[in-house]
Amino acid sequence: MLVAVFEGKLEKDEGRCCVINDSKSPFFEEGMDEKLKKAVQDGLLTATSDPSKISECNIFISAIGTGVLEDGTPEISDIEALDNLISSRLDVGDTLILKTTLPIGTTEKIAKRISDSSSLKLDDELFVAFCPERIVEGRAMHELEFLPKIIGGVGPKSSSRAAEIMEILGGEIVIVSDSKTAEMCKLLDNAYRMTRFGFSADIASVAWRNGIDAYEAINAANFHYDRNNIPLPSVGVSGYCLTKDPYYLNAGASELWSERGFPSTWISARRAADMQIEEAVERITDELERLSGKRIVVAGATYKENVDDFRLSHGREIARKLIEGGAEVIFWDPWVSESSIDEIAVSSSNDCIQDSDCIIFTVPHTEFLEWNNDKVNLESMRTGLIFDGWGIISNAPDFVKLIGTGRPK
Repeated sequence: MLVAVFEGKLEKDEGRCCVINDSKSPFFEEGMDEKLKKAVQDGLLTATSDPSKISECNIFISAIGTGVLEDGTPEISDIEALDNLISSRLDVGDTLILKTTLPIGTTEKIAKRISDSSSLKLDDELFVAFCPERIVEGRAMHELEFLPKIIGGVGPKSSSRAAEIMEILGGEIVIVSDSKTAEMCKLLDNAYRMTRFGFSADIASVAWRNGIDAYEAINAANFHYDRNNIPLPSVGVSGYCLTKDPYYLNAGASELWSERGFPSTWISARRAADMQIEEAVERITDELERLSGKRIVVAGATYKENVDDFRLSHGREIARKLIEGGAEVIFWDPWVSESSIDEIAVSSSNDCIQDSDCIIFTVPHTEFLEWNNDKVNLESMRTGLIFDGWGIISNAPDFVKLIGTGRPK
């Protein structure tokens, strides 16, 4: 059994191939380095950018990235180009498994195009299924082995064939009626989470305007009350999936929202979460009286804690808005190896807070939680303003003005 995996954007990346074939991971994921090294050294894994190698494989797994346009329209041009790459290289009995977030019905369309191009009969000579990727960064290797695998084929034989392949990874197999149902399952995961986070975002706004600590209120409401599981608010919700998946689910019934005159709950939640960024910048500006000439440290360039992935992060969006207002911005992020992001310098050390006017915490990295214990270099700030976007800071000294998401006026 030879497997071809298409990952990221549908383009050649010789550098990444070289890194993988050198038994090194191109990004951090706990536990992956050891497994990758063994697979490469045992001859079980080879990365290549040579399209001719595709014809040697009989199983194809696609994790090609998708995105959204500025208006929220799904952008899936890379994965739509997949049929041009593989159609002429397929043989009878080959299997294609799509794992990327897709608008509902996309798997069926891609399968039909590939079937037409290759002249292979669907669900008889060519098997196509959707199996949503549901792992979370930081726990990917564990969840890959233990999470249930949802599978929906374009026909029953495709579902069975995909199930045989995916059960090798571990976890229970859940076969649903068709690929459209499986696509929707993926979108439900993140749209549901987004809805919960958006709820907390609006609670934070209400609490702020009424002089209430949102963290205190939510913790009390959740305490030993099984019917509640309200998330704590944060200054932003971002990342590769939560940013786009609500829009993909929305696209499944775009005419409905127009007909009824109000948006879906998950799109409203997405907008509510985004408003926390606006409110944070507004409150910082009010406290400093102006942004021009101010030096601000954005503590957290990544989209979540303890990962090195800064794609579509709310920290970057906050930094951009602060710069637009005239501020000098630096990232403090011990998880990012790059020396700069968006032409903004990145520091791995808390030394960067020296002579700063404000620190805004955007993610709860372990290093930030540990820093809270002794607050090293805090006294070296020029203006002692901290915007705590995650409830990180406790027992702030008297010379610090502490504000933040969910904190009262």
